Amino acid sequence: MAKNKKNIKSRLIHHYRWMLVDDSTREAKFSMRITILNLLLVFAILTTLLFGLAYVVLKYSPLKTYFIEETASFDQVKSQKEILRLNEKIIAIEDTLSRNNLFLEHLQKVVSGDLKAAEVDSLMSKRTPVLIDDKSLKASAEDSLFRAQIAQEELESLKNTTSTNNLATLYPPVRGIITGKYSISENHLATDIAAPIGESVKAVTKGIVVFSGWNPDTGNTMILKHDNDVMTMYKHCAKVFKEVGDEVAKGDVIASVGNTGELTTGPHLHFELWIQGHAVNAEDYIEF
Repeated sequence: MAKNKKNIKSRLIHHYRWMLVDDSTREAKFSMRITILNLLLVFAILTTLLFGLAYVVLKYSPLKTYFIEETASFDQVKSQKEILRLNEKIIAIEDTLSRNNLFLEHLQKVVSGDLKAAEVDSLMSKRTPVLIDDKSLKASAEDSLFRAQIAQEELESLKNTTSTNNLATLYPPVRGIITGKYSISENHLATDIAAPIGESVKAVTKGIVVFSGWNPDTGNTMILKHDNDVMTMYKHCAKVFKEVGDEVAKGDVIASVGNTGELTTGPHLHFELWIQGHAVNAEDYIEF
């Protein structure tokens, strides 16, 4: 056993000569004296360097993403959750903006007078086209009477509801003479009050300005949103004194009577009262 170990050791340290010889002249071009132990050491060093280089490349270069799947740290997981939360918030904001844009679209139609009486249902309604046989749309006399009765009951219910919400104490927007009454048949969903140019126009109750600007048909126009899903509109004003987002109190001066816009025949205030998405007769709630 000892002899075998001695033979192995002697072979490891035994010197060999490695020579490069020119085959045609038999002349030695290069000569190096080596041992098997030296070869093993050189191989070990080269292997270590190779693995070290590979480690550095995979650790600090972009190539690591192709070979190593990193485990997310606590901070990374927290950041990802925050990103998801912000993404959900962005989606909610986009949905709110979409609904607000729809609201403003309908609001513009109301301001410009594009909404017909038959179309007045809700400022936030979404209309979906439905294919129906024209014959099914023809109502009998009994159906028409029944629908009129239901509409009258809804109007009475609306009046009762708004009365309980103290809408009967609304402040008159302006003092003057009523020259145009509320009429669904004539598609005039407002009350016209004639008054001198420059007369103060006041908020009928506390609210917030949702529209304040110019419209070709209605001139200087202001729209207020109040509690209990109530909205008021003031059209053909000479000037408006509030901006979108301003909060107003009952009786605050918000505009002045004028004669602006194409759809006007003289100095007056075109006043509209909307309750729960329906245009109603302001004379039922205000003593002008």
